[in-house]
Amino acid sequence: MASIPAPTGRTVRQIKPLPKARNNFERIAWMFMRYSGLALVFLSLSHFWMQHLIIGTHNIQVGDTVLRWGETGKAVTFENIIWRAYYAVMLGLAMLHGLNGLRQITTDYFRGNVYKIIMGAAVVLIGLVSVGGFVALAAGATLVTK
Repeated sequence: MASIPAPTGRTVRQIKPLPKARNNFERIAWMFMRYSGLALVFLSLSHFWMQHLIIGTHNIQVGDTVLRWGETGKAVTFENIIWRAYYAVMLGLAMLHGLNGLRQITTDYFRGNVYKIIMGAAVVLIGLVSVGGFVALAAGATLVTK
């Protein structure tokens, strides 16, 4: 801020505009954290409501999950696709929200090679979990009985 003497003898502060950013990545990442966090609140509360209040914690069975996800070898219904999409959105947003938070924290506290190692490990871990999630979404659930 720069001070300019006013004609009346009092000081008037003039605010300089912030310099224009070279890229919008940080602004987009900041907005993503806000919107994904809001979406995750609704998704996780609806999941909690469904699993713990409607079904009940003691009544949850593997067979119910298999019916929602679809059995391997049987035709996938529209209801199965909706459930898979619901959980894919919730888990995908959670993974990206967490990775963005990790990126922001490591940017604040680590520099150089340590930052690169942490982010490289995070990207590898997210890649492995994503491949496993894709396989689960594509293959469906299987009820194992003896």
